[in-house]
Parts: sequence; structure tokens; C-alpha cells
Amino acid sequence: MSDQFNNAHQQGPGQNGPGKRLEKKTKPALSPAQAQKKREKRIMVIMIVAAVVMALAAAVVLVYNRWVKKPILPPAPSESGKVAESIDPDADPSPEETLDFDAVQPKVGGARKSKDIYTFLIFGADVTSGLTDTIMVGTYDITNQQATVMSIPRDTLVNVRSSYKNINGVYNMNGKGEKGVAALKQEVSELVGFTPDYYVKIDWELVGEMVDAIDGVWYDIPYHMDYDDPYQDLHIHFDPGNQFLNGEDAMKVVRWRENNKWSPYYGEGGGSDINRLNNQQNFLKAVLKQTLQIKNVTRIGQLAELFGNRVESDLSVENIFWFAQEAIIGGLQVDDVEFCTMPYVGVFQGRYKYRVYPSQNELLKLINGGLNPFVEQVTIRQLDLIRVSADGDTLSSSTGRLADPSAAIPPVKDTPEPEESEPLESGAPTESGQPAGSEPLESGQPQPSGPAATEPQPSGAVDTPPPATQPPATAAAEPEPQPTPAGEPADGNWGETSD
Repeated sequence: MSDQFNNAHQQGPGQNGPGKRLEKKTKPALSPAQAQKKREKRIMVIMIVAAVVMALAAAVVLVYNRWVKKPILPPAPSESGKVAESIDPDADPSPEETLDFDAVQPKVGGARKSKDIYTFLIFGADVTSGLTDTIMVGTYDITNQQATVMSIPRDTLVNVRSSYKNINGVYNMNGKGEKGVAALKQEVSELVGFTPDYYVKIDWELVGEMVDAIDGVWYDIPYHMDYDDPYQDLHIHFDPGNQFLNGEDAMKVVRWRENNKWSPYYGEGGGSDINRLNNQQNFLKAVLKQTLQIKNVTRIGQLAELFGNRVESDLSVENIFWFAQEAIIGGLQVDDVEFCTMPYVGVFQGRYKYRVYPSQNELLKLINGGLNPFVEQVTIRQLDLIRVSADGDTLSSSTGRLADPSAAIPPVKDTPEPEESEPLESGAPTESGQPAGSEPLESGQPQPSGPAATEPQPSGAVDTPPPATQPPATAAAEPEPQPTPAGEPADGNWGETSD
């Protein structure tokens, strides 16, 4: 046994043993010409690979620059040459620029809360009427991946000269186009205290086409939708529950407001504009959640074409997709986007029935909590908020001035005519035995016509001897309430409010 062990260790490397397999094979040496040729071949391969990589990089850069481009912030309002409204109460309320709407200079500006934070005015106009029934203000903080989107009800009252004071008429009444956009941006700035950086005017058809582009969307329909409009060939019928919707279904869901009056589900969902806003916000959340997926980066060309056909904006398509890229790659989640509606007070009587106006304290909290992109805080003195009197008939403004002063004057209301009675002959005795016209008139009784009634009666007590027969005492008539002067709220509280 020991002899075999010794023989195995005595075998050399050239003999058949276990070390044979581990022996390194030596290659024959190359001639100088062969070595040079090999080096040239290696360099050629490296150059080809480098050329391919550079070509791919160039293509990526071209595609990136073609579809994705960071926007440049517009100049601050104070730098754009817009003239602030005069504070002289006797001055002409019209702005010095050739604009047909009342410009109020927002006062917040300066340093922003983060490096990349942007604000947007998003609205959609009806093709026929031009009314902008969808108006939203959005703020996107890319640095912190947070966003806030506030819907403004279409019946919100604003301080304009026109007799039609709903905010959804501003764009149309200022000629649409660039002038209409400028007017709408200005009125929105009076509600939020800053001018949105950009505007995006959308065609609602875009929503349906986007849904088709991302291959449909799941949405939890909140209630029965049962509505028919034969004039528009519109038929909306959905049961509540989580359902998969294509583009056509999506358009029906966002257009629904109320059910047919003869439907067994009439009244379900409220049927108000606010309820429709809530439904649209929830649907947009569902679309956003499914759009912000990395797989949709490959659909950038298709989405770009849709935006080019359905969107008007001072942002380029490349700018819009830069925001989309930052949202997708930055990891923005639907839970990071706060959808809300402007806090409001409803009016249910009077001349401005069924309108709404901003709830001052709640609105300021919302603005400074998420919408305001600036470090400087918005205060009530930087806003132009309309307020409606308790009877719903007159308006006042937080600025102290109304663009339409007649809005502070109560409308003339019809008074009931006095009942006709048989005229009494002059000097004829009455049933009480007194001559006609000698008995004192009770409060509220109409004065007889004729020379005796032409002299105005002074208010208060009259220094005349009492009649022989004292009439029954009557309660003093309460004076009519005086209208609140323009710009002065009923409770006098238009100053700064504490959070």
C-alpha cells in the first residue's frame, strides 16, 4: 500500500496522473505580422461597437429632444408689463391695457417652495356655447412628487362688469382664443392669489381617446346611471360597481349628471354640478393611476398625436411629455395627487339663486396648504372674492369695489296694489260721525289722493293735538333694511383671517 502511494507521488508531470488535466497548454508564439493583424482586428471591433453605441445614443437624444423638453417658467406677472389696478376710488375702474376685462394684479411671487414646481389652468369649453363648464387649477411639485388639483364650480360668481357673472362665461365673453384665455387666467388668479404658469385647454374627446390608448380603464361607478338624450343620441346606462370601460364608455361616465325623471333611479347621485365634478375627479384618478405605469412610456408617440389634436396650450407637446416623464420615472402615485373642489357657499334664493361664491376661510387654507407654489402666503387682501347678501339679491367684493356697481343695488320688487274702495264725498260723515278725512289713518293704510295728501308727512312723532277719539295703538313700522354698500360684507369681516 505504501509502495503504491510512493509511486503515485513520484510520477512526474509528464506522466499519466491527476495533474495532467490541470497542466496549462502553451500556445505557439505569433509572428510580429500576425500580432499586428490581431491588434487591428480588435481595434476595428471596438470601433464598430462604439459607432453603434454612439448611433443609438444619438437616436435616443433625438427622440428625447423630439418628445421630451423641460419648459421654461414664464415671467412673473410684475415683469410682464401688466398694469396693476388703481387704488384711487375715483379712478376709472378699467385697466390701462386694451383688455376688455377687469385685471387685478396678484401679489404673491418671488421664491418658490421647491426647485421644480409648476401651476396650471386646465379647462374645457363647450363647442356650441363656448361656456367653460370644466375649470381646474393644478400645482405639480416635481421635486417632492406631490400634486394638487382644485375644481372650480362653473356657477362661481366673479367680479366682472357683465350681467352674466358666472366664471364659466368669462372665456366666451372675452372673445375666446388668446384674449379669452388671458381673461380666464386673470379671473382664476383673483380666486387663488397667483397667476397660473400655463394653461391647457382640452377637448373632452381626449379623455375617451386616452382611455383607448392605454387599452381601457377600470372604474368603480358610484351609482346607477340611467340617462337618455335623443337629441344628442346620448344614452348612458350603467349599474354601480367596478367595471372595465373603453373610450366610449368613459365619455358617457364623465358626461353624466343626473338620471331620467322617469327612471326608478331618479335622484340617485344628487344630480348637481358638484356631484358631477366629484365623479369626474374620481374617474380622472382612475385614468391617472393606470396611465402612470412604466409600460405606457412606449406609447409616447400615440399619446403625443392625441395631445396634438385635442389640446390647446402655451406648453408644447414636448413640455407636456416632460411632465409625464417626470411623473412616471419620479414615481408619482395617484395617492400623491389631491383632487378637491373649491370651498363654496351656495345661494338658494333671490337674484343669484343657484350660484355659489367662495368660502373665504376654507379657500385660504386650501390655497396655502397645497395650491400656492410660492413661499409667500396668500391673504384675503390679495384676492377678489364675491359675496352674496342673505336675501340673494346683492353682491359685494373683498376688494371694496364692484366692476358692476348695479350689482350692489337690490332689484325693484313689485308691491301689491291697494284695494279699491268707494270714494267718499267731501264733507260726508263717516260711520263714526267724523267728517271724511278727520280720522287718523292706521299704519300701513294708503293715503287718499287729492290736495290734502300732497304735503309729505315727516317721520317720527307729529306735534298736533290728539283727536277726540284716540285710535288703537299700532306697532311702529320697522324701517326697511338698507342694502350693504358695494365692497362691504354684511358682517364687516373682509380682513385677514387666522388659520
